Amino acid sequence: MKLHHRKRSGDSSLGSIIFEAVHSPQGNAKAQIQDLQRRDDYGIRYELPMPKTAVISDIHSNLHALYAVMADYQCEQCTDVVCLGDVVGYNAYPQECVNEIRAIGCPVVKGNHDEEVVRFALALRDPDMRRELEVRMNPLARQAMEWNASCINDDSLTWLRRLPLQRIERSKFVMVHSCLDQPQAWNYILNANDAVGNFNRQFLPLCFHGHTHQPRVFTWDGRRSVELHEYWQQLRAEGQTVVPLQPGLKYFINVGSVGQPRDGDPRACYAIFDTEASTVTLRRVEYDVASAQQAVLAVGLPEYLAERLGNGQ
Repeated sequence: MKLHHRKRSGDSSLGSIIFEAVHSPQGNAKAQIQDLQRRDDYGIRYELPMPKTAVISDIHSNLHALYAVMADYQCEQCTDVVCLGDVVGYNAYPQECVNEIRAIGCPVVKGNHDEEVVRFALALRDPDMRRELEVRMNPLARQAMEWNASCINDDSLTWLRRLPLQRIERSKFVMVHSCLDQPQAWNYILNANDAVGNFNRQFLPLCFHGHTHQPRVFTWDGRRSVELHEYWQQLRAEGQTVVPLQPGLKYFINVGSVGQPRDGDPRACYAIFDTEASTVTLRRVEYDVASAQQAVLAVGLPEYLAERLGNGQ
């Protein structure tokens, strides 16, 4: 997806304008953003080519967080967007989040919650399948999944079902939800040893993933896998960290979670890949957590799911 960006002028920033647009009570956010994307300060349409790709993951039906990240990557002048899956699950706006991601028209790979919500939608019509799923999932996740499945229309379920497990994007990087080693097993990559299997299957220098909801940077020099902890520490302290991509190394980068962070920081998290600078920037974004929590409670989902949004756990 190529975007058209409005130049900044005066004291107002594009990010603040778009943030106001997506939170507009008039409900015309999309039209306002499209107009901002197409016109400069004199109302003249133009295209500003930029080499930046926003990499988002694990939205989990959190529309408040998604809108905040959309505003942020627009402000950062990203030209492209990719999504690493788990658009749905846990929170209060599954259909709305699917609608937004489909409207962007970006490349998307399937996450485990995207797969499970389709199964639960079928299980709502098949008691035997429902009993099988009840055994496999913890009660909180199951309750949220059942509710999400009941809210998503058939067209969106078909779209989720057809998502690929992995994708090579323009020969620049690989995208996967969990890892390239048995992607449908949904393994959790929590340390450098866990990442070895992925590196054995990674044939491009850069691969983005999500799934754990924790931003991490792993590298491979041909002999061993290493986790670079200093980037996570800087991200936590400063809200942003820039990872320079060094020739000769492979990088396996977890971009964190937009809608349900689990690293002790409740702010939404995503990444920006700058192809010209050869860097990946991990960013935290403030959003209206209290409203997201209220939405979870208002639809009758477990209180714990609302609480964890505030704790970043």
